[in-house]
Amino acid sequence: MTKREGNEQAAAERLTSGIHPEPARLVLERCLTGDLPPSLALRELFELTEEPERVRSLVDQVTDRAAALSRAGDRLLQDRVDELTQLVVEPEKPY
Repeated sequence: MTKREGNEQAAAERLTSGIHPEPARLVLERCLTGDLPPSLALRELFELTEEPERVRSLVDQVTDRAAALSRAGDRLLQDRVDELTQLVVEPEKPY
């Protein structure tokens, strides 16, 4: 693991710490580290919760934490949070 990957992992853990249920926290962590695209993360969260409002709440928690806890070196993570949030706020229209 490179230093950057270690820093991203630590930041993702910091931003998802305490989020429940644990499987949802792990999905969000994988998304923030870049291991899972935001669109697939949202799909997995919906499959776990079966409630769009709950998915929105989980994403809002990460968004709020990113705004409050992000550090200067967390820019890549902030970009991932923004992309995840954007998909919740303005879902892509199927063609």
